Amino acid sequence: MVTLRLMTKHDLPFLLEVRNHVTTKNNLENDSIFSLNDCEKWFETLNSPWYIIETINTEPIGYIRTNGDEIGCDIHPSHRRNGYARDAYKQYLKDKDYATLWVFEDNFAKILYEELGFVENGEQKTIRNRKYIKMIYKK
Repeated sequence: MVTLRLMTKHDLPFLLEVRNHVTTKNNLENDSIFSLNDCEKWFETLNSPWYIIETINTEPIGYIRTNGDEIGCDIHPSHRRNGYARDAYKQYLKDKDYATLWVFEDNFAKILYEELGFVENGEQKTIRNRKYIKMIYKK
């Protein structure tokens, strides 16, 4: 079981540890590496809430990204494959009727999204020679 709490400026070093990891950024549309200074400037202008995913003992294990109805989740590499992303998505989506996300077709997380009820809507683009597809969740 995980909990979600609003991300604060104090969480940015953890965010970067996860986000800049090669296995995370490889599956993001923007695969740039960001500095803490870049991240702090970005955080000041953030319009949609982001959430830190924590274990019961409040250890941060990842985060949920939001941009309006678009969502995403990144889990720290040392905590992957434990069901945390599934739990976090379920918790986030429980009060939502609609959400969207983008995923690379070859990302193993695509199976999780399908199991959560996301379906491809036909939109796609090619990024770094990989198919990037949009998926939609409706209750």
